[in-house]
Amino acid sequence: MIAVITGDIVRSRSAQPEIWLPILEKAIAVYAKTYDVFRGDSFQMEVSLEQAFTAAFYIKAAMIEAGLDVRLGIGIGEKDHNSPHIKTTFGSALVYSGEAFDELKKDTLYLKSANAEFNALCNTILPLLSELCLRWTPNIAETVKVALQHDGANQVELAKILHKKYQSQVSTALQKAGFSKMQHALSYCTQQLLKL
Repeated sequence: MIAVITGDIVRSRSAQPEIWLPILEKAIAVYAKTYDVFRGDSFQMEVSLEQAFTAAFYIKAAMIEAGLDVRLGIGIGEKDHNSPHIKTTFGSALVYSGEAFDELKKDTLYLKSANAEFNALCNTILPLLSELCLRWTPNIAETVKVALQHDGANQVELAKILHKKYQSQVSTALQKAGFSKMQHALSYCTQQLLKL
C-alpha cells in the first residue's frame, strides 16, 4: 500500500509562478518517492504511508510561508506497477487520491481509502488541523516546516537551523501553531493508517 497526494495551489494566479513553483517543487521533493507537476499549479506525488500526513502538512507549511495555500486529496491504496513517473502509474491509491481531491469543497484536505471507518476518522481530524493552519503567519509556517522535517530535534537545535537567536522564538512560534496538538493528531492518524 502507498499514499498518493493530489494537490493544487489556492489562488495561484495571484502570485508569480517563478516565485512559488520552486518552493512547491522543493517541498514535494522532501517526501515524494516520485511526483509530477502539471497544468501549471497542480501536482501528484507518491509518499510512504508513514510520511503521508507529515508530507501533506509540510507542503501546507511551505506554501503558507510563501503567502499561499494548497488543497490536498490523499489516497491510500495499491499501486499496480512501478513507473518512473506517477502520471503513468495506475492503481487504487491514485484513483482514491483523485476522488479525495474532487471531494474538496471548503476544506483544503480530504482523505479516501477502501476503509470507510478510517476515512471518517481522518476526515474529522484533518480538516480541523487544516483550520489551524489558517492562523499561521509565514514565520510560524516556516518554524512548523522545519520542526516537521527535523522530527526529534529539540528547540535549541531548531533555533540553530532557523538562524534564530533565541530558543524562545521557536517555542513561541510552535505554541501559536498548535504544533504539539497537531503532531499528536498526525501521529494518531498514522498509527491507524499503518493498522489497515
